[in-house]
Amino acid sequence: MTEKIMIRLSDITEGATVDQVKYWCKLLDIQPVIISRAAHVSSDQCDLIKKMAGMVEQGMRPRDAASMLVDVAVTVSPEPVNELNLEMARRIDSLEKAVLLLVEQNKKLASTIEAQNEMQNKKLEAIQFRLEPPKVEPVIVKPWEPAPKKRPQFSFLQKFWYELMDPVKLRAI
Repeated sequence: MTEKIMIRLSDITEGATVDQVKYWCKLLDIQPVIISRAAHVSSDQCDLIKKMAGMVEQGMRPRDAASMLVDVAVTVSPEPVNELNLEMARRIDSLEKAVLLLVEQNKKLASTIEAQNEMQNKKLEAIQFRLEPPKVEPVIVKPWEPAPKKRPQFSFLQKFWYELMDPVKLRAI
């Protein structure tokens, strides 16, 4: 029965907190094993985390350091190289190049479509400008109203006299 040597996350680095080491494990796709309420990793995984800690201390972002370490870990293959693996690698490389070429063509196509859309928008704005009526300030028209009528000014006796003799003179003009 061979047992793996497991190392606690808190014992891996002195310069990093447990939360940082957990984050690094997540970036490196390492699944810590929980033993008695503490997370543990194997010695190989511990070495990988220590390399990452060194890279982070040198000023590299954790995501960039993890991508470099994962790329290094992926490129080193423990399997023996044979003809079938080489042929598969060549096919995968050619497929990868084809996909990258398609992506590049799609970017170019998207940029030309964007330029065409911009030209169409300008044309539509010009047409809309020609179709819209000119903007004129509204003129406020005041409707005609007759002048207010004025009552004649007479003394009391004149009013009384006109009331009896000629009431038309008391009308407002």
